[in-house]
Formats: sequence, structure tokens, C-alpha cells
Amino acid sequence: MSRSLAAKMGAWTGHADAVVDRVRKEIQVDQDVLKEAKKRRELVKEIASAYLGFVRTFNSGSTAHGTAKKPLPDADCGAVLDRRSHTAYGPDSELGRGPNELVQKVARFVEVEVRRSYPSAEVKITKRAIDISFNAPVGGEDPSVDLIVALTRRDEPGLWIPNTGRNVWNASDPEKHTELLTAEPKSLRVYRARLIRLAKVAVGRHDDKAVMISFNIEALALRHVTEVSGLAVGLRDLFLAMSNDIARGLTPDPAGVSPPIKLPLGITQETASRRFGHFANKIGKAVEHTHDETAVMRALAEVFPDQLPEVASDRADLASALRSGNASGAAALGLVGGTQHLSDSTRAFGDARS
Repeated sequence: MSRSLAAKMGAWTGHADAVVDRVRKEIQVDQDVLKEAKKRRELVKEIASAYLGFVRTFNSGSTAHGTAKKPLPDADCGAVLDRRSHTAYGPDSELGRGPNELVQKVARFVEVEVRRSYPSAEVKITKRAIDISFNAPVGGEDPSVDLIVALTRRDEPGLWIPNTGRNVWNASDPEKHTELLTAEPKSLRVYRARLIRLAKVAVGRHDDKAVMISFNIEALALRHVTEVSGLAVGLRDLFLAMSNDIARGLTPDPAGVSPPIKLPLGITQETASRRFGHFANKIGKAVEHTHDETAVMRALAEVFPDQLPEVASDRADLASALRSGNASGAAALGLVGGTQHLSDSTRAFGDARS
């Protein structure tokens, strides 16, 4: 942590901040991998800039926003094409053709050129982008590049971006999203990005279905993280705000161009709100008992089980011992002082149905 940011965050609040910072460092993207991902992204942008009707490129997604976590799956970018050079495509054209044909043409063009530098590269088309896999691992990771083929809009802000699943264009403003998430001051930008990465890890932990997509977390953090404080307190407050917000309604697009951000299929607002509330409660307990390292680790292991596996494993053993009635085994683990903790460890989100 830089001295200037540490000064703005104030003194550590004890073990709570120390453990959260340990998790933060563990999920930080390796610099060699990040450098290679950005190199690949720049190559793809350079290739796309030679396509007919090219206007500009842009960076988007977590790598551009500074919110990527380890492992780094991809680096997102886009190529903006002039609708006047592709008059058959888009809602502003006379023919109004969907994006699929144009995206396929760009994909073939990009694939040929990328293979000059990465002979084993493969290209496939996803719902929103052209996914370029390089098949050339660096540091045990092999980040791909997702290229969005976008069209300019006639009289409205933002861009037309593809939905290849339905062969339609949707209005969005990924350039504005990146601008908002990388805005000054630097201290707030860095702090907010750290909270976003931590929240993404908690929400996407391996043993649960993610209840919110990454961009939705970013959008809520933009709204609620407005000043720099300690990591643990800030993360607790962010999850509490997320819980309250999603209970009231879906998150608006920060750029004001797209419809509200949908939750993953099968996830209700109630489920998402309850889970975020659970995270806020556990982090709150860590803050409350911040000078008790054992209590802090117990609480935070329920938010970051993959990053604190030794504690999470002990809690799983404890729950098994309690369910089996093996009181001596539970006591030997030394993790609880009373039976009231049984519900915390066996019903992770306050409702077994979640």
C-alpha cells in the first residue's frame, strides 16, 4: 500500500483490516500476467483498427477498470465502427440488420492477423464479443481478449453493441463506464477498486452460485464508495449498501444508456440482498472484535473461505461434529463457545433455501 493511500485510510483497525488486506494481496493479479494481457489487448486493438469503417478503439471490463482479480481470465476492449460505412447494420440503418454477420466478418479478419503473432490462437463468438484465446500461458495463466464490435449511434449517447444470441443490437456505453471507474482522485479510485475486487471474490466463491455479475458490483460501488476509510469497514459498508439497494430494485446503468442491470438467471433480489447482508454481518463481527484475531478469522472465513482455507476447513469440521452430536470433537476444535453458533456455520446466508 502506498504511503499516501495508507495515510488517507488511517491507522489499521486491528486484525480485521490486516486479514482483509491479506486476502487483497492474495487475489491481486500477477504483474507479468497483467502485462501480457494488456499486450494482447493492444495487439487485438491494433488489428481491429485496420478494419473497414474503423473509428476508434476503447478498453473496457475489469482490466481497464483496475478491478481484475487473480486468476485473470481476459482483457476486454472494443472497436467502434462507423454506421455510415456499414449501412446495412444496426437500428439506425435502413435495413436494420442484426450484428451476427458483421461480427463474424470481423472475427475472421482478426483471427488471421492474430495468428501471425500467436500461431495457436483460436477465435470464437460469444454473446457480446469476439473471444480470442492465445494458447500461450504466462505464469500459469493464459488470458484471452474479448473484442466488442460496436457501431456508432445516430442521435443518442453510447454505442450499439451486439447480442449475438438474439442477433440484435443493444444500446450501451462501455466507454463511459471505464471513464467513471478510472476517474480522479487516485486515492478514491484505488480504494474503491480494492473493495470491488474483494466483493467479487466473496460473491463468486467456489461453493456458491454468484448472485450478481461483476459489473453490477462495480456499479453499486460507484454509487456508494465515495470516501476512503479502512478496508474492513469499507467492505462491510459496501455489502450493507448493496443489500439495501438490491432489495429495493435492480441497479441502474451508471452511464444512463442501458436498462437496469439484471441479476443472474434464477437469482431473486431477496436472495441477493440476504447474501450481501450475511457478508456485511460477518465483516461487521470482525470489525467489532478486531483485536481478537481468532474471532476475526472465524468471521472472515465465512466471507473468504478460499482465501482462508485453514479456518474454513475447521468450521466445516465443527459443523460436522455438531451435527453428529460429537461434542468432544467440537470442543477439541476450539472454535465456538456456545451452541448459538451452530446456525451461523450451517446456514450460511440466514436461510437454508438460499
